[in-house]
Amino acid sequence: MANDSGQSDVRITVPRDTPDSDDDSYVRSGPVMQNREYLVVVPVTGTLLDSYTGINVRRFLRTAVALAADNDGRVLLAGVETVPESALETVREHVQTEEPAATKSGAVEPIAERRSQLAQMADVAQQLAPDVPVTASVRAVTDVTRGVLGVVDGRSETAVLLLRGAGLDEGWLLNRSTIDTILADAACDVFVENMGAEGGENTLYVPAVDEHTVAPLAESEAETIDSILLPVGTGPHAALAAEAARAVARHADASVTVLHVVSPDAAAEETADGEDLLTFADHVLGPDVRSETELKAAADTTDEIVRRAKEYDFVSIGAPEQKSGLKEIVFGSVQQTLSELNGVTVLMSRDSDRTMRSLYYRWKQGIEATADDSDSDT
Repeated sequence: MANDSGQSDVRITVPRDTPDSDDDSYVRSGPVMQNREYLVVVPVTGTLLDSYTGINVRRFLRTAVALAADNDGRVLLAGVETVPESALETVREHVQTEEPAATKSGAVEPIAERRSQLAQMADVAQQLAPDVPVTASVRAVTDVTRGVLGVVDGRSETAVLLLRGAGLDEGWLLNRSTIDTILADAACDVFVENMGAEGGENTLYVPAVDEHTVAPLAESEAETIDSILLPVGTGPHAALAAEAARAVARHADASVTVLHVVSPDAAAEETADGEDLLTFADHVLGPDVRSETELKAAADTTDEIVRRAKEYDFVSIGAPEQKSGLKEIVFGSVQQTLSELNGVTVLMSRDSDRTMRSLYYRWKQGIEATADDSDSDT
């Protein structure tokens, strides 16, 4: 069996289908989690824990702790374990009585195994960023999507980090995937990371010699991040993408290239707006990040960004807007194409407040006002 050291620090939560709300709606075990203002929730499914996905989870955890560190926050590893509705009461009884898992049957044993696995993940995350508090919990649910939404909804200053290829991006028939639903419905910031090619060597758990067991967390380290590409437009999620690039760059000591693409026949006003946008993104990155800006003329924005993305270790980009508009359509195409590239790690950011335009234009007005004041003083 997997090492169960530290699993007592991993809480179990079980929803209760009653009309009551507040704490009576759940049965909880484990230590009380101390709230800090900013929380990065990382849903962890059985697909990630038990399957050979080729996903380097050290790399994935690094993004989570980087986002938390940049906001003086903490990380919550939220294990989501699906159980039949008929088994929920058994899990509740296990939580309330604290009986050993060996005395229970059915759904309780997987819950106990998840606690052990998440405890190991939390240890690794803590090693990556000792100053970032990392907690973990297992949530017994009948539906993964509702389970994740139940963790993130109603929390202030919360972000959720979702991983493609880990059991969250599959929809059935006309149903949306968990990732699509959370992007559309969650009232918090959403980050979606695509790790690139499957079949990597540094997976979280690897098959052990004994049947039906898993070995401890792989000891091999993830590849380093030295360079980050930040393509920016005027969409509402670009500022959050810049903040995400800043977080990863600070944690990895990487450099950032801010890229904006204009058409070869762009008018002077469009070119000037592009230069202002680059300056704004560089302002968001701040003085602690090594960065450069690049205004590129190209006939096809998507092709140019994808071509440049292949030259970098990491790409941070804002989510495409749901509603039409040429720039949003272009960046939607970029995001779709990037997500299909092997070997390119892409972090997509969706700002819950969609404040990019107001922030950018307020900043621009402030710069212009300062310039006008300077001119009037000469």
